[in-house]
Amino acid sequence: MARKFLAYNEEQHLRPRNPNIFRKELYFFYGTLADPATLAKVLNLPNRPVLQPAKIIGYRCMLWGQYPALMDDRFRGKVHGVVYEVQSPEDVKLLEAYETDRYGNTACEIVLEDGTKVIGRTFQWEGQKGDLVEGVFDLKGWQMGGPGAAL
Repeated sequence: MARKFLAYNEEQHLRPRNPNIFRKELYFFYGTLADPATLAKVLNLPNRPVLQPAKIIGYRCMLWGQYPALMDDRFRGKVHGVVYEVQSPEDVKLLEAYETDRYGNTACEIVLEDGTKVIGRTFQWEGQKGDLVEGVFDLKGWQMGGPGAAL
């Protein structure tokens, strides 16, 4: 019975979201939104949020200019980042506007720091793959006002 419930739960998260129904969800951030100050500004939060380390497996990042772009990589991919529990549909709209139409809001399996796996959401590249280059996003460099990208 538990297997049926888990399968149903995963299936529900993989379907497109119904904008008329909202449930708090964990979001995985791997780029500029992994910076608490940036996330607080985007979501109009009074304080910097507490973000928890996490990773997703089956993905890798390339660069779109100085910004990371999440791509599928089922065989060797692993992306480290953070998770944050999104509190409202308005927050989702603000995040989607920040990410632009080049990134799609999609379901993913998140591995928390303690090894627990949960279904959440992230923003994955939906633009042209030809617009991307190999490289690594450097959050600390970006926070210091640098380009944030190392080719």
